[in-house]
Amino acid sequence: MILKTPDYYKNFKCIAGDCTDSCCAGWQVDVDDASYAYYKKVEGPFGDKLRSVMIPGKKGEEGGFRIRSDGRCPFLKDDLLCELYEELGEDALCVTCDMYPRYISDYGNVREMGIALSCVTAAELILGQDAKGMPHFTETETDDGPTLNDIDAELYFALMMARDKAFEIIKTGGIRLSRRLIFLLDFAISLQNMIKNPSAMREYVSRYTIAGTGDNAGTGDNTGEGERAGADERRAAQTLKKYIDFYLKQKIIKPTWPKLLGDVKSLVDGDFTQVLGRFKQDVYKHEREYENMAVYFVFRYFMKAVHDRKILSKVKLCIVSLIMIYLTEMTVWHQKDGVMGFDERVWNAHLYSREVEHSEENYESLCKLFEKKSAFDVRELTNILEAI
Repeated sequence: MILKTPDYYKNFKCIAGDCTDSCCAGWQVDVDDASYAYYKKVEGPFGDKLRSVMIPGKKGEEGGFRIRSDGRCPFLKDDLLCELYEELGEDALCVTCDMYPRYISDYGNVREMGIALSCVTAAELILGQDAKGMPHFTETETDDGPTLNDIDAELYFALMMARDKAFEIIKTGGIRLSRRLIFLLDFAISLQNMIKNPSAMREYVSRYTIAGTGDNAGTGDNTGEGERAGADERRAAQTLKKYIDFYLKQKIIKPTWPKLLGDVKSLVDGDFTQVLGRFKQDVYKHEREYENMAVYFVFRYFMKAVHDRKILSKVKLCIVSLIMIYLTEMTVWHQKDGVMGFDERVWNAHLYSREVEHSEENYESLCKLFEKKSAFDVRELTNILEAI
């Protein structure tokens, strides 16, 4: 099997008790079947504690641990270290705890693995990349055999070509990122229309270029000054309020999230245009961080369209996620009188990811909204990108 990882993957190392957040708080901990069976047989007082918090799965689903009233894993100690790890050793960790923040996607004989933005340490690596060219990935041969997922090989290779082109769009220089995301959205629409014809997709991708589009490619103005013609900021504000309402209706993991979204909505309801005008001039200093997050979302989700053929919803997930992170950052930036450090930007991105990416329920719900709700249609998304 071929293992494909982003270059920064090898630099990740969990900092355990030194972390500013805990992956053992706020989430239900799923326990794979093998670990569940092992935990049931552990002897002594610790075995009794294990069994007292174990919850069997329903309808064939994996079991889990009953979280405490404060939302924490029952084995998370006050020093933020894991009691189960200390008692039984690293090999005894269930798959969820052993793997996080790593995620895996298998496509036949190719396994893609990365680290999740929801982990603060991982988010620092993702946002902190300084590479200007195309993203780099490491491919290695492993002893694992191919997985038995049933994929359309022709569609897989067409989507691989398309994802490389998506990276190229994101990484095109001289054009503001919001404009590049409009190109990415248009690109995804064309791909979605061809999703049943992989050969047509490959032909389209091979001919596609962001160059040669003249004035339609964007202003090329990287100072952040001025407005692009056509952006309707009042309409954008009304649409953004709908986005916030949709997100507030999802399952809430950390109480700081709805508080932040409430602050965002107050800003959008108030001095949105004035604050946005100032923030746009400041955000150019770290636009590369948003570029890095766009690559992250595309790498993680784009190829999943080989399973459900919904390429447009995957690209909308990327774009809407960046918009929501942008809004939360603008709000905190405004609250702090225009002073916001890298650590705070990392925290915002991590907080968004915790709420969306690590709740399967939220992820699936939002993807359905992206497909069905008019607030997320191409015209509304394009207008928001024009505005910001």
